[in-house]
Amino acid sequence: MPDRKGSDAGFYKGLIQIAAGCLHYGRHNRRGAVNKWRSGADYLRSYLPENHGVRLAPLVATVDQFLEAMKPLEWPELTMPQIVQED
Repeated sequence: MPDRKGSDAGFYKGLIQIAAGCLHYGRHNRRGAVNKWRSGADYLRSYLPENHGVRLAPLVATVDQFLEAMKPLEWPELTMPQIVQED
């Protein structure tokens, strides 16, 4: 990636972290999901509301809701977000 250490490094790291959190969620790894979602959302906050055509505000808001849903002991049924390209 040419921009790995550039001004968009946090943008890419944030997306990757959130994706990793979704993977952990699918494996019922609460700690991994929560840690990755939290760090990913934190990376993306400085790029809100969007970057490179990706609407980040709804994604970060969804991740914040996921973090709240993970607080009780019972496992929540969550629908993972998808990034889609709009024409």
